[in-house]
Amino acid sequence: MGNSFFKTFIIFFVGFSLQGLGAQTRMFYDEFWDQIAEDVFLSPQKKEETEIGKRVREKNFEEIKNIRSFIKNRLVYENTKEKILEGNREVKTGLIQDLESLPNLGGFLWYRDNQTILSWGDWSDFYEDGFSADKIRLEGQLPSFRLGNDQFYFFQKNMPGYSPVDFRFIGWESTFYVFGDDGSLRFSNDSRIDRSIRISEFRKTFENIRENISGCEILEENDLKIFIIPAKNHPIYYVLYGLRLFLYVWTAYLFWILINLAFPNLKNHLPPSPPETT
Repeated sequence: MGNSFFKTFIIFFVGFSLQGLGAQTRMFYDEFWDQIAEDVFLSPQKKEETEIGKRVREKNFEEIKNIRSFIKNRLVYENTKEKILEGNREVKTGLIQDLESLPNLGGFLWYRDNQTILSWGDWSDFYEDGFSADKIRLEGQLPSFRLGNDQFYFFQKNMPGYSPVDFRFIGWESTFYVFGDDGSLRFSNDSRIDRSIRISEFRKTFENIRENISGCEILEENDLKIFIIPAKNHPIYYVLYGLRLFLYVWTAYLFWILINLAFPNLKNHLPPSPPETT
């Protein structure tokens, strides 16, 4: 009876602990098995596409976070927001100059009670009907935040000659081009690309490339479109892929042997199989 009570207590404690961990435990296991699936089952090309999407998503999120934090702090600094609402032109000019100093900010909008307090940047790519400045498409993935009764929107766009991050050092074989919601080029590991190219122009070039190179992909990450042109895989990629798969299988086999050595009488404690019926 003592052993039975002890086992019941252990089961109850483990179940309660797992329930307390909740979403964190499930998230850990989901990420763990997703990583295993990527390493084992994805080809080198597909794994590279996954890694490109992940890096681009992280970099885009980092930029949005930094821009949002900068604008928020600037509006709160020395009561800038209140002074502009009171009609202080000097403070408004200073805010615009600070916005212009951000090399990856394309536009900024400030609304209060459905009235435009400040509009900076070229928002023409976001006009709902193509030409009306008072009909801007604000829904979707456009970054925004609130301060009191005021609503703020902004979008990212690289200044001419500005490249936010150099992806060439990572060593990816594939070439990729990332365009923002406004149609401008945001990221690329192609140093020869014209940074002023628009997505409409590039899409035509990409379709021509697609006819000659198989495996070209278009991925979507929130407000970004990622065009990927794969390189021809070298034999070493398939050798490493096979080696990686072998190591996972071998590790699972060694783990099974270790379990059998640690618990040699495990089978003896299993319930007997039911007798076969004829």
